[in-house]
Amino acid sequence: MIPIRLDLPAKVEDVPRINTLNSYLPLRNNKNEFSWDVVIGLFLGYACNLQIQDYSQERFVEDCRKVFEEKLEEVEFWNVLKRMYFENGAFFNIAPECQLFRAQKANVRAAEERIALMYFSLLNGLDLSGCFGGKINFIEQHIVETLQKKLVSVTTPSKEHPYLPYLSDRFREDLVFLTSKPKYMLGELKNFLAVYGFLYCTQLALNLLEWRKETPKPKPLYFILDNEKASLERTEIQRYGWRSFYDAAQNLFPVLSMLENLQLEDKNSIKHPLWHMAESIKNHEDADRYKDAFMKFAICFKEQRNLNTELKQSNDVLDWIDNLIKLAISQFSKDLPDSSRYDVNRKYVKEVVELICEGFVQNRRRGGLVLVINQDRLILLTNIAIGSAEKLRFHELILAFENRGIYLDKQTQQKLIEFYERIGNVDRMSDSGDAVYVRKTI
Repeated sequence: MIPIRLDLPAKVEDVPRINTLNSYLPLRNNKNEFSWDVVIGLFLGYACNLQIQDYSQERFVEDCRKVFEEKLEEVEFWNVLKRMYFENGAFFNIAPECQLFRAQKANVRAAEERIALMYFSLLNGLDLSGCFGGKINFIEQHIVETLQKKLVSVTTPSKEHPYLPYLSDRFREDLVFLTSKPKYMLGELKNFLAVYGFLYCTQLALNLLEWRKETPKPKPLYFILDNEKASLERTEIQRYGWRSFYDAAQNLFPVLSMLENLQLEDKNSIKHPLWHMAESIKNHEDADRYKDAFMKFAICFKEQRNLNTELKQSNDVLDWIDNLIKLAISQFSKDLPDSSRYDVNRKYVKEVVELICEGFVQNRRRGGLVLVINQDRLILLTNIAIGSAEKLRFHELILAFENRGIYLDKQTQQKLIEFYERIGNVDRMSDSGDAVYVRKTI
């Protein structure tokens, strides 16, 4: 049984007046500034169970100098190495361990930690510490070995059960594939995490209210290529594109903040998704006790928030969860006399749109706002979708995109084939899509 509270407030005066959010959504309604370099360093540290503690870059460079001066016949050559690797920051891209310098505590802001932990949650326990390798030259080998002597093993416990297991599975698969190409991974890790951060937030929003259907599944969300024309006649893009996500995003803070109320809050507890809670509780021997607790809390919450939302009278515990979710959403209505909560929620949505959706949304005037994929991210997605295979049939590649939450209509699919033909990674056996094979670019 997952840790659901039975001691919910049963008096109006005990209902919290402020909505709080500590899990599943990494952004707050302000102070979300972050650096991708720091997020990447933190994430790799969590994924590999490693940290750099009390060891500055200056000391590292000095230790490297001592190592090379012992091995070099011409001591002056150290100055050449220093310019090559350290004065321009090139050493960060030698190996994943070097990125950890960017994640030392003095450099980390709260938003960066929350975002890195979101990706860590998607890993769902996968340990990447033994996954990295790759060929580096003997100079780089000495640099990495010098750093490895100073790394500290630190285990970060997971605080969340994955809300989207299917996306977590794809994330793990894709990341394991990238670790087999460490140089490529380091060059594309920002793009990779940006894509998955966007997919996580969009798919979370689209799945949030379907908690009765148990395990979430990919929801249609249609994109076009960033250099492609859009029109109002493309029904899938209009119906299941930007607007469908934006409307669903209004529920992120309301529903997830209500979820916080229902779960135990202690250092050893793990947060669970709403769908997992419903799945766990509906046939539980204490279902009636939970129903009574939820019912009392709903009645008090409605009164404390001064809402006129109609509550469904039922003996089904899931109906009372549904009542709580309706109350959570209705308290943020802009039609209420007090609009302060509406303003708070609006700020949450604004932060998601501006920070997580950056680079994925364009205004096409008559076509309105549309979701787009640029060429760099498209090539990355193609490579990770094909993964360890040599190539995929085009329709298999489209299915692989959809399994990650990226849908393309027939017109965009044709443009995609033309794009692949231009960059030379497609084998066309006939004009049929079934006879078109797409290869990786790495």
